[in-house]
Amino acid sequence: MKKWLLIFCFLSSLAFGSQLRLKDKLAEAEPGSYIVTEQSKNFTLVHVHDRTNHSIVIEEVTIPAARFARNPQPWRQWFECGAPGHTSWTMSQINLETGRFEETFSFTHQGWINLNDSDPFLTTLLNLNFKAVPEEKRRRIGLPPGHNRPDHRPIWNPLLTVDGQRFSQVPFSVWRTRWPSDGTELSRKYIEIYIPYEVNDPKVPDYPTYFPYWIEVDGKIGCAKVRIVDSGTGARSPKPALPLRPPELIGDGKIHDDGLALYIKAPSYYNDFMIVAEESSSFFGKTFPLPCETTQLDEQTVHLFVRNDELDKLMTPGETYRFLISPKEDPSVCLETRTPLEFRGL
Repeated sequence: MKKWLLIFCFLSSLAFGSQLRLKDKLAEAEPGSYIVTEQSKNFTLVHVHDRTNHSIVIEEVTIPAARFARNPQPWRQWFECGAPGHTSWTMSQINLETGRFEETFSFTHQGWINLNDSDPFLTTLLNLNFKAVPEEKRRRIGLPPGHNRPDHRPIWNPLLTVDGQRFSQVPFSVWRTRWPSDGTELSRKYIEIYIPYEVNDPKVPDYPTYFPYWIEVDGKIGCAKVRIVDSGTGARSPKPALPLRPPELIGDGKIHDDGLALYIKAPSYYNDFMIVAEESSSFFGKTFPLPCETTQLDEQTVHLFVRNDELDKLMTPGETYRFLISPKEDPSVCLETRTPLEFRGL
């Protein structure tokens, strides 16, 4: 339940148009934006740590409500001071094109969390199409009018909380979708989300306009058991960048009749690799880069291949070589084959 709420936290309001898809709206989140949710007697601060054209990095920091109540303080201050008393602190990277979680690191346990091929629940959510709820279908304040009488009741909007202050004058857009029939707790249920519009009011501080501030499931308020207690922008995380999981070399590779083949176990955010060959017959052997073809075999396995005609241009028949492999996204990481391979030539 926690992760689908996390995804809801990265929606964006749409001033024009009638459809919204979550994975497209993640790209609008600004680093420093945050919200604080209350669920199951826990507070969770969700913070946008970083964003690129292809991915977004978010943090979740959780503390029991009873523990926070012993020493309450402004949420931004609590977060920036290291979140004293927190019980969980994770950082995740989401691919903006596929909507998949590419990595999650737990600072609490100082290790990466296995994502089991990107939970299909999350992938489904991020690719659903939300449709705008027209004004005449919106919930209103007060008792409904009598039969055949016009309805002049004001439209209901949730309160917006920014840096501990509540604002009732901010209007919201409402979006609705239906979960597919998949046997989960949300199967075939209608979901509505309320997202604030941006207002030009100097009395209202900046706030995220891509976070929902109210969630309903099948129209039953409180069914999701989530309450947004605060939000804001410009928060600075005390944590550095997301620690990347190092790739692993599978075996030592082989030189076949058609070329050199190497296999790497690596997270999907590593898209390209470099190979350097080193002569192993002497201590200071000659080194040189090899042109490499990269093929993603599955979510965790990469095939690196150098054609034999390319090897023949650079390598000496009968010589043995070691191979150094580095992801272009992080050249500081270097893998090395343990057993030298002999190049026999064409």
